[in-house]
Parts: sequence; structure tokens; C-alpha cells
Amino acid sequence: MSSPSPSCCTMAPTYADHLTVIKGFCDKADGKDKLTALIQYACMFISAGEPGNIKKIQASVTAARKVFRVMRPLELVTPLLITPGFTGKQPVLLEAINKVKSILMAIYFGADHVVWAHQIGLICDKKIGERYQKLSLWSWALGSVCTVAAESWQISTANVARKEGETDEEYGKRVEEVKKQINQRLFILIHALFQAALAAGLLQLAPLKPRTVGFLGVVASAMNCYMLLPAYPKPAPKPKTQ
Repeated sequence: MSSPSPSCCTMAPTYADHLTVIKGFCDKADGKDKLTALIQYACMFISAGEPGNIKKIQASVTAARKVFRVMRPLELVTPLLITPGFTGKQPVLLEAINKVKSILMAIYFGADHVVWAHQIGLICDKKIGERYQKLSLWSWALGSVCTVAAESWQISTANVARKEGETDEEYGKRVEEVKKQINQRLFILIHALFQAALAAGLLQLAPLKPRTVGFLGVVASAMNCYMLLPAYPKPAPKPKTQ
């Protein structure tokens, strides 16, 4: 998962800047997927799982999301196929966690494709649909747990040792940069916790009501949308006065 990208500018963003960011978000297939997920879980929250028009909208939007996930399993396993071993750029355990996460998320999307095939009638066996639904959700939950573990590791090992001969200003800048990275990782960690809880709720590992599951989904999807927002355009430099 990517870290939050929107950055603050010294000048307030203009109306055109907001539209540019929204367009950049909508240009991403993953952005459309997360936006429809937000609608899906908002419908679940509103309907509280009860039959009706809102429930029908939820089912329709859930099916519509599948199109944006085509080829996602290949996208996730490609880095593993290109570099199957350990690079040594990170601790071995951390690299292993990230590789396991990629495999789990590839299984999540791949199994979800089978669920989709069952929903549209290509696979008639109901048991297959249910089996792959559980496999998909379990992979999502465990993949989110891997994210929690990886981000917790990175946060716990983040430190800034002062270099010899470094000025207070230089050291302060490095400290601020590390603080910024920690805040971004905390955001990703919290998001992963919401996703793990959401997957657990959908699997009914915890006795959560549909409205509670819908709330978890709304929060997780809103955070996902935020992380996919492109950075605001940098303001043009002011012309030099003579």
C-alpha cells in the first residue's frame, strides 16, 4: 500500500488544483475501486443489512468493483517473480513479511475473481463460491496483519543519530523528515487495522452487526481514497521583480 501523498503548499490550493487532484484520482483504476468500495460500505451502513433498495444498490456496486481488479494478482506477484530472493536492502524478516503480504494479497484478488465468476453464473457450484469467498477474505485479513507487522517494525526502528559535525539546522531537518515518515506509517498501520477488523467482520469471526461492518468499511475505504489522492500541483514561482 502507498503512503499518504497529498502535501501542503505554502499557498492555498485553487479551485483548479482541487479539480486536477480529483481528476488524477479518478484516472486510477484503483481509485475507482476504492471509491465504489466507499459507496458499497456506505450502503451497508445505511441499510444495516436489511432488504430494500439500498441493499440492492450495495449488491450492484459490489459487482461493479470487480472490473477494476482484473490483472491485480499478476501485478502483485510480478515483483516476486522478477526478484524471488532477498535483496539485502532491508532486514531479512521484514523482506519476508512483505513478500508474504504480496502473496496473500494476490490470493485475495485471485480468489475474488473466482467469487465473481460464481456471482455472474460462470461457476454454478455454490460451495466453490463460498470456499473462495472465505479464502479471499482470510488472505485479505492476514495480508493486513502483515502490513501492521511491517509498519510497526519500521516505526520501532526509526531513529535519528546525530552525525559528527552536523549543525543543529541539519539535524533538525532530518528529525522532521523522520517524524513525517513515522506519521505516514502510523496512518498506514491504522488503516491496516481497520481492514483486518473489516475482514474479520465479513468472515463473522467476531459478532459484528452489518451496520458496524459497514462503518469499518466506510472508514477503511475513505482512508484508502485519501492515500490514493495525488499530490497537489506545486504553485508556479513568482516572477522576479526588476
